[in-house]
Amino acid sequence: MSLFFYYFHLFRPLEWKSWDLRLRLWASSSQASKNIVLFLIDQESLNVYQQEQGLSWPWPRQIYSAVIDYCQQAGAKALVFDFIFSESSSYGVEDDENFARAIATARNVFLPVFLSSRDSQSQGQAVQYLKRFSLKKEEIPKEAIFSFRSSTLPIKELLLAVRGVGNVNFAPDDDGIYRRLPLFCSYNHLVLPSLPLAVANYVKKELRPETVPLDKSGRMVINYYGPSEIYRSYSIASIINSYAQLVEGKIPQVSPQQFKDKIILIGGSAPGLLDLRPSPFSPVNPGVEIVANALDNLLQQDFIHFPSEIFTLFFIIFLSLLTAFGTSYLQGVWKSSLFFIGCLALPVVGAWLFFSFNYWLVFIAPEFVVVVSFMGSSLLNYSFEGRQRRFLKNVFRHYLNPQVIEKIMANPSLLRLGGEEREITSFFSDVAGFTAIAENLTPEELVKLLNEYLSEMTGIVLSFGGTLDKYEGDAIIAFWNAPLEQPDHALRACRAALKCQQRLEELGPDFKKRFGHRLSMRIGLNSGEAVVGNMGSQRRFDYTAMGDTVNLASRLEGACKFYNLPILIGEGTAEKVKDNIVCREVDLIQVVGKKRPVRIFQIIAEKEKVEAKVLSKIAAFEEAVKTYRKREWSKALSLFRFLEDDVIARIYIERCQQFKESEPSEGWNGVYQLKEK
Repeated sequence: MSLFFYYFHLFRPLEWKSWDLRLRLWASSSQASKNIVLFLIDQESLNVYQQEQGLSWPWPRQIYSAVIDYCQQAGAKALVFDFIFSESSSYGVEDDENFARAIATARNVFLPVFLSSRDSQSQGQAVQYLKRFSLKKEEIPKEAIFSFRSSTLPIKELLLAVRGVGNVNFAPDDDGIYRRLPLFCSYNHLVLPSLPLAVANYVKKELRPETVPLDKSGRMVINYYGPSEIYRSYSIASIINSYAQLVEGKIPQVSPQQFKDKIILIGGSAPGLLDLRPSPFSPVNPGVEIVANALDNLLQQDFIHFPSEIFTLFFIIFLSLLTAFGTSYLQGVWKSSLFFIGCLALPVVGAWLFFSFNYWLVFIAPEFVVVVSFMGSSLLNYSFEGRQRRFLKNVFRHYLNPQVIEKIMANPSLLRLGGEEREITSFFSDVAGFTAIAENLTPEELVKLLNEYLSEMTGIVLSFGGTLDKYEGDAIIAFWNAPLEQPDHALRACRAALKCQQRLEELGPDFKKRFGHRLSMRIGLNSGEAVVGNMGSQRRFDYTAMGDTVNLASRLEGACKFYNLPILIGEGTAEKVKDNIVCREVDLIQVVGKKRPVRIFQIIAEKEKVEAKVLSKIAAFEEAVKTYRKREWSKALSLFRFLEDDVIARIYIERCQQFKESEPSEGWNGVYQLKEK
């Protein structure tokens, strides 16, 4: 489709606009020649001669004779008028004769002709005076010669006197912007140059017009160097005044010496002269400046070139294939979007690189093909792979963390048996007294209560980046740092546990009202090495974690019942979160099934939420525990009694009383052995 649009020029209007933008962004006004100067008939000049001398437009030609004499004294290389003197002067024959005499004396003056495609009456003998300006037809490509049927010419006296003439009638593009001009014009069996080419042939003798690169229509694209006023310009009133001062022997307002070897173009910039034309830089641009840009291109041999059609075709096809295959290969919205943006940037980079070498590389067709290829590939992906991906997500979103699903879809090889050893934080939770609660509810109420509870708690676990392992009745088993790495996995788990307890407290009144019971949960956390991966049979398996770390987390959840605490964590977890979470050591225990004793800790809260008096009580409790482990029962008893409102302190009070009555063995090391899981 893109190639169809390209070959049938459907992109042309947008391509023109893209070229205008390139000029505005990247054109360098410093490239404009300092040897081209403009004498402008501006509104101020018209006002001056109207008010002071009563001269209305058109002016008497003796004014232009004065300008020619001034330029001759300055040693200007060429003088170009952008006016067609097609009618005799209203100031008399002598005015025309004097003007023609000044032109003939200067021998470097150029005048425009206006060639038209419309039929008109022949100008007879006047046309014969054009023969001496004709170019050799055989040296010019046929496609570069544009045919015209009629002409508007300067009067005979001026045609006989000028150095050269050139056509100034070139049409704008369909959007009204002047970007291109024909260099060669066929009229009455003659081939005449455009005005910029006529001047360039005179100034630059070695110029070979047939070597100028042309676009597909046979026109030269004007390489604009910048907006209006990039060429040094003077109000023609100041030039005429300077000439008068020279004649009177005075110091001129504008010294003629600065125009030595300069090419001077005379044109109108006043709105009333109707010679304002739109260019890529401005909707209002003096026509003489457009001529100046084209002349400058010819003199500097600084042309806009065009890549070969084969290269352009290859560029478009390459971008199409790159975008299509890249979009099909990459998975994920972010990757695809970044790749798409990168593909969109390639034509921009290409356009800039080619522009820096004066090449017009097509821009709209490549951009269009990138968009179409991306949309097509995305739709195909959505149609063929999207259904499978959506099926997997819909099936597994109830069981797995969304990150796990994404990782599996990005790397299907994960769907095989096996695992890896890595550090994780394991999470075990259980509802206290759930069996008794279940006995007092109907099956429907029980299912509803359990679903609401599990949904709330699971949502919190997943929101902190946890991976849901499984449910076992009312128990939730999860872990962090797998399958995606999470350096702060212990902190995430602790915050999730605190949030679960907070949310369950908020839900308590509602559960009590609807189900007749408030729920409380126990949570055990432990950090350490575990084997994580797909465990099971070839036909059915789960992504799970196994090892002593997981088992200890389960035991800590059970120990919460003995210590009457909502959350217990292992020593490894406490060590990792000590900078962010306030914890206190609860006990040194030996759980069922393990020989090595472990230190267990209670999570109090995040540091910024703990008051100073709470920290003071924790310090007092830790001092009491140290005394207890030194076997100083009486002292420890008094310290714990100071904290008697603390449930753990009451446990230690009971132990101190027992040890006072029955001293433990000499090998006692403060370890308490739990009897239940």
